Amino acid sequence: MYPAPEGTEFVEHLGAGSVFDVAVVRQGGRAIVCKRLNGRALREPAARAALVREAKVLALGRHPALPLLLGVGSDGHGPFVLESRQEGSSLRMVREGWQARGRQPPRLLVNHVVRAAIEVLAEVHALERVDGGGPLGLAHGDLSPDHVILGPIGEVGFVDLGAARFAGMEAGLLTADRGTLPFVAPEVARGESQPTQTGDVYALAAVLAAFVTGAPLVRAESEAAALAEIGEHGLSLDALRSEGVLTPGARAALLWALERDPADRPESARVLVEALDDGGEVR
Repeated sequence: MYPAPEGTEFVEHLGAGSVFDVAVVRQGGRAIVCKRLNGRALREPAARAALVREAKVLALGRHPALPLLLGVGSDGHGPFVLESRQEGSSLRMVREGWQARGRQPPRLLVNHVVRAAIEVLAEVHALERVDGGGPLGLAHGDLSPDHVILGPIGEVGFVDLGAARFAGMEAGLLTADRGTLPFVAPEVARGESQPTQTGDVYALAAVLAAFVTGAPLVRAESEAAALAEIGEHGLSLDALRSEGVLTPGARAALLWALERDPADRPESARVLVEALDDGGEVR
């Protein structure tokens, strides 16, 4: 049984990854999310740093697309974070749901998700610290189909900010993070860059390309080979270039964001939004 913190009641186990063990618990009649470190991660400083980073980011930055920090604590099972639950389904689940019905996601849905996700990323990147300390400078650091949520009325949200970076982050919280393959920028795959906002733009564009096409983004099968392929050649984008669901402007914007060389990409998510508004022509 998942160890629900004192004052909460276990509801549902959402899953455990390499670092976090996550469940829905009930607190005062409200269903919320509890994040703990899994057994092995309890002994790893990098894992503890990830939990602290997520708590600090959610404490410093407020946006409807992000979970709301509700509490932090520690008990006999280790540290934990309590946060609001982002209602909806991950883009992975949405895509797989349509595939299970033998259909592709509708054109209107696909184009809505692409625009809404990019707009929300631009807003999150522009967040100010709630303590009045200026721009938060938030980079999510691990955008993937499991971490981008489509809500019940079409809103887009982001979850799992354990790899996040923000302005003024303590040196002790810096760890070697690269995100989830294959949704990482080439410079990150090569180990040349920590998570950044420009890396977020690339990662989100990769997530959206996978959502739109359902096609593999790399040919490699092993993790090491995928890192090498992305670092040297970028992603496989033939399916994105040839798909017929996106508007021409949305397709052009995603392809621009997925250029292998960072110098050839939009400098920010806001610039990418402007490219969508201008039919993909902003360069």
